[in-house]
Amino acid sequence: MHKKFSLLAMLFLVAGVFALGSRQVNAATLTVGCPGSTYPTIQAAVTAASPGDTILVCPGTYTEQVTIPAGKNNLTLRSKTPLGAIIKAPAVMVTPKAIVRVNGASNVKILAFKITGPGGFGCDSLEYGVRVDNGGSALIRDNYITEIRDNPFSGCQNGVAIQVGRALEGQVGSATIVDNRIDKYQKNGITISNTGSQAFISENSVKGAGPTAVNAQNGIQVSSGAQAIVEENEVSDNIYTPQTFSATGILLFEAGATRVEDNKATRNDENIYAFHTAGPVITGNRVSDGPFDGIALTDGTTGAVVSHNSARHNDFDGIFIDASSTNNHITDNKLHGNGLFDAEDQSVGTGSCGTANTWEHNKCHTDNKGGCLCSHDGHDGDGEDNDDDGDHHDGHSDSNQAKDAGTQLRSATTAAAPLSRAPSPF
Repeated sequence: MHKKFSLLAMLFLVAGVFALGSRQVNAATLTVGCPGSTYPTIQAAVTAASPGDTILVCPGTYTEQVTIPAGKNNLTLRSKTPLGAIIKAPAVMVTPKAIVRVNGASNVKILAFKITGPGGFGCDSLEYGVRVDNGGSALIRDNYITEIRDNPFSGCQNGVAIQVGRALEGQVGSATIVDNRIDKYQKNGITISNTGSQAFISENSVKGAGPTAVNAQNGIQVSSGAQAIVEENEVSDNIYTPQTFSATGILLFEAGATRVEDNKATRNDENIYAFHTAGPVITGNRVSDGPFDGIALTDGTTGAVVSHNSARHNDFDGIFIDASSTNNHITDNKLHGNGLFDAEDQSVGTGSCGTANTWEHNKCHTDNKGGCLCSHDGHDGDGEDNDDDGDHHDGHSDSNQAKDAGTQLRSATTAAAPLSRAPSPF
């Protein structure tokens, strides 16, 4: 059993998302593509199924779009052999160009399929691997979702492996997204969008294209008022080489109540990025090797709790807070070996070290406040050795030297490229 699956069940039962008790007693199992099967396609079986039925799909490639409409509640779609049943995008897709769509049905389960593109042409050929909308809800588990992109891979802003809700269209949805492998997407791995949408996202592997000038990708995005728990995922390789926008590992873009916990984010421009988001909890994450920052709070992010994270070897800052982000609490983080500063806070106020935020008990060597952010209480810049490695660095001298070096490096980098921390959400 998954570590926090009981929490998930409680969350969704309270919200009324999964009405598990409504499963019909006389549920049937319909088979697709098996010897003696009545149904040659998955969609034919969905059309014939009653609420609560199971559709068992035998190994093979099924080139079709599958839509589960409102009224088909508690339907289970399962690959008989894990990843043996492949649902493949047709060359020409019907809007909204999703390979699998949960369109208003509740408590649909999508289990152990390979869901794959690419699309049939060069722009906007394939929009989604799995899409949940029209108030629908789904458990999406143990799938491999790949090649959700145009052919060839393009800079068009489509190609999301899993989409739940869509603010631009006024759509909401809910999902549990667990233990999926997601790669080779064009724009985003997982997107939860719109007030009223919610998701539990856990133990997924989400891998971008690596350094590319084609598209600014995002691994996991929670945006436009959506709420989510994002925990224990591995998110990597979302890097946009022009640096005019930031690709991100985990992006909170004007998100609702969201918790980001115990994830590993590595080799993303911004590994974890909260943009104009109120009250996110970002805790216990390991972030490293980002071309920009480990964790960034920008554009009016307020009330964040950023605690017990490790940020190492990011090219810019371990934790970065811009001038407009205030009333955030930064505590008990370990920040080491970052290229500009381990800790940088550009805000001004009555908080720690003359900033508008609270910094306490962080272990780091370099900051933009003369060693103050890296002090024990974020006030006195006491120069203690904060990473327990026995180096006994003096916080004042190290941070002052790093401040000068960081300023020079930032200036040189900005002059060499049109650098921007601005994200590129979907």
